[in-house]
Amino acid sequence: MERIPGLTAKAYIEKFRKDVDAVTLLMRRIATAIAKIHDAGFTHGDLTTSNFICRRREDDARDASYFEELVVIDFGLGGTRSQLEDKAVDLYVLERALISTHRDSQHLLSIALQEYERSSANAKSVLHRLEAVRARGR
Repeated sequence: MERIPGLTAKAYIEKFRKDVDAVTLLMRRIATAIAKIHDAGFTHGDLTTSNFICRRREDDARDASYFEELVVIDFGLGGTRSQLEDKAVDLYVLERALISTHRDSQHLLSIALQEYERSSANAKSVLHRLEAVRARGR
């Protein structure tokens, strides 16, 4: 198993909370990664900010908020489910994780969903289904 140097997105958000640009960029990158996963016909199953790592070389001298790439980890609950329902549940799990973990959850979620809408080919359908998932509580 590879060790990935960097902070989890959860730790990154807490550490750089006051750097609005850095946190916004992170949330956009998370949403883009989710869109790519979904558009490829996969779901993650456990989208939390603990399952994204902001990778950076340990010897990188750039600004502390800089990271080279976002790595998605722990696909243990994921699969090759490409139904709208499964993708919407993925987003719902992320929403619930943000709400339970981060103070600015609504703002973070708003950024992520806007970027998902821009990045995913099926975003309109998935986001519409997300409303139904929310209504029933999963």
